[in-house]
Amino acid sequence: MDATEISALFSKARSFENIEVPKGEMSPLDRFNAIMEFKKTDRLIDTEFGYWNDTLRRWHKEGLPSFVDNNEKADIYFGFDVWNKPLPVNTDLEPTFPVEVVVDDGHRKIIYDSHRVKCEIFSDGKDTIPHYIDFPIKDRASYLPFKEKLHSDISKRIKVNLEDVGNKVKNRNYVLMARGGSTAGMIRNWMGFEGICMALYDCPELLEEILEDLGNVSVAIAEATIKHMSVDLVSWWEDIAFKNGPIVTPEFFIQKCGKQIKRVMDVYKRGGCKYGFVDCDGDFNLLMPGWINNGVNIMFPLEVAAGIHPDKLRRNNPGIRMMGGVDKVVLLQDRNAIKNELLRLKPLVEEGGFIPHVDHRVQADVPYQNYLDYLELKRDIFKLPTKIRT
Repeated sequence: MDATEISALFSKARSFENIEVPKGEMSPLDRFNAIMEFKKTDRLIDTEFGYWNDTLRRWHKEGLPSFVDNNEKADIYFGFDVWNKPLPVNTDLEPTFPVEVVVDDGHRKIIYDSHRVKCEIFSDGKDTIPHYIDFPIKDRASYLPFKEKLHSDISKRIKVNLEDVGNKVKNRNYVLMARGGSTAGMIRNWMGFEGICMALYDCPELLEEILEDLGNVSVAIAEATIKHMSVDLVSWWEDIAFKNGPIVTPEFFIQKCGKQIKRVMDVYKRGGCKYGFVDCDGDFNLLMPGWINNGVNIMFPLEVAAGIHPDKLRRNNPGIRMMGGVDKVVLLQDRNAIKNELLRLKPLVEEGGFIPHVDHRVQADVPYQNYLDYLELKRDIFKLPTKIRT
């Protein structure tokens, strides 16, 4: 496989045409539905969370072809299933702010990013979480420039002709995915950790206004979408928890954020959607009612180091649907440790309602051979037919 082949496969994967299914196999859509309904299926969906750019750069020195330089290309190279296709919509600011460079000494630079967050990053593009210096929203006056960009002009937010796409996906054999957006996670990005925590007490009415505006954007997209098609899965992003629990009060998330999540999910459910999943790192146990009670019924990515063990989560929440849960730290160890981690999850896979994969992006200190061992063991233990496309 070379760069040209990967590019062609990626274009095909992101088109709305059906996926080629080997004889005797279930379609990706039927397989996903069977897994999530705890029914018998031919096999698991073979999928992974992804990689940091620095991880791929390291692996280039250890045998990974240099043209495999982003997550999309890596997914194709490693042979993962193409099982879902997302609708290209924007639930974020429209448009975002222009990036402004304040200072650049050749090693580090201070910028205002596309959300007007002042932060320090590496000049060479090294893939790391920025050092945050200041956040733009401090009160309602500073929110107003953001409010203008949280408009519901569908012509600017939906990047495809929905009628055309609706006709193409009527008889799809893959999971069609819509974007639900974010609630507290987006506000945390704009206000910072301390900012959103203080705002819970100092200006709760501002938080409710922002949540309402975010909800209006996502509802407008949902309403426009279901006029032309149903979707199978709605994705949400939050990242509002860390190892010791959530960064906002559970009451705020369940009552205020949950209200907006329900607004959006109710529209997609009216159009025939049954599933929503949320990407939230850390220990999100106390936040779960805000999702589960409002239609978001798949938890992801289940960070083991934060105490979200898939087996414990299932015991405490019978019938919970899950994705992720393979402890990324184990990839730093040896082949036997990786095997034991996968065998630990096998009973849950056999129960159903669970698609295992690494519980976050693979970190840059993981040797390439360890990751190859992980894929080989995973595919052997779970009887997955896919292979690396060499």
